[in-house]
Amino acid sequence: MSQKKLINTFLFSIFLFATVNSYSQKDKGFNFPPDFGKTETRIVIGPIYSDKVTKSIIEAFEKEYKGRFERIEDTYGKNVKETPGLRTFLLTVMVMPSRFTKTNDYKFGLAELKTGKSYECDFWSGSYKKGARYYAKNLEKFRQANGGK
Repeated sequence: MSQKKLINTFLFSIFLFATVNSYSQKDKGFNFPPDFGKTETRIVIGPIYSDKVTKSIIEAFEKEYKGRFERIEDTYGKNVKETPGLRTFLLTVMVMPSRFTKTNDYKFGLAELKTGKSYECDFWSGSYKKGARYYAKNLEKFRQANGGK
């Protein structure tokens, strides 16, 4: 490979990395429920993909999210009951095998139990640990900005 091609490839890689990295760090694209945090809410986290992933997501919420959440053993939240005066959301995590590596990408979101309306992120995370922390941290910021209930 010639030196010019090597330099062009290197510069393109830097540009691509900067573009992807800057997009994933923006607070836009989370698609949280607009009134999340204005009333009492609860997030229910069920088993996700594997026990290792579920454990990491629970740890991320314990560290970053100060609102009410609970873990359940039911995969789809079928046994979760709506509590009067408390909005309940199920944490949704989509898992997609990466096309280029033998890893998975993760997309986080919330589904309101009462209405079934889904609020998913616009972006995928290559790391379930970092993605869960980033999602929980921004969900907490959004909840606090809306009154923090």
